[in-house]
Amino acid sequence: MSNVLLRFAGAAGDAEPIVAALRPLSTVPIHVRDEIVRGLDFADAGTAERVTGALRRVAIELVVAEADVAALVAAVAASRRRLPVRWMTLPVHDMGRLA
Repeated sequence: MSNVLLRFAGAAGDAEPIVAALRPLSTVPIHVRDEIVRGLDFADAGTAERVTGALRRVAIELVVAEADVAALVAAVAASRRRLPVRWMTLPVHDMGRLA
């Protein structure tokens, strides 16, 4: 079974509901990082973000078995969020831990 990096990107205020939705389904570490996104796609932006051109977002990443992705995405889709969440997977070719 192959592993993938599952990444969710959403509003900073939605980080806790997203993590709460993922936690019961997965025992792997969940990495949460604040981001500022600049660009021209403002479909998910609030009024203040449209004015400044900077979207404050959170990136939530975890390495999971590819077979688990559908259930994790469904859990986030059902979570109590305020704004839309984007997601993607990337293949993990190698990983390990250095002590």
